[in-house]
Amino acid sequence: MKKLILLLVVGSMTVTAFSQTTTPTKKDAQKDIRKDVREIKEERKERNKKIAKLQFKKASKDQTEINKDRKDMKASKKHLKNKGEKKPIQKAKEQVKQNG
Repeated sequence: MKKLILLLVVGSMTVTAFSQTTTPTKKDAQKDIRKDVREIKEERKERNKKIAKLQFKKASKDQTEINKDRKDMKASKKHLKNKGEKKPIQKAKEQVKQNG
């Protein structure tokens, strides 16, 4: 009896948690990718400056941040590909390059 009640409570919590999450729209996902492209570009500049000053520990911390941003960007890319967008990262890079 306890197992059944516990199963029902956990199941209802799971259903409510999944119903609250929203999938980003195509426009929001494109904004996220552009933001990630800009952040990666700035963080790479900072990392390269630290490498030039031989601050390798600080540079490795910057590299972990770059990797996190790349992971976020890939998740947004996957979402956009499912929405039918072709080459979303290249498109975002071109937009960032044009707008500065």
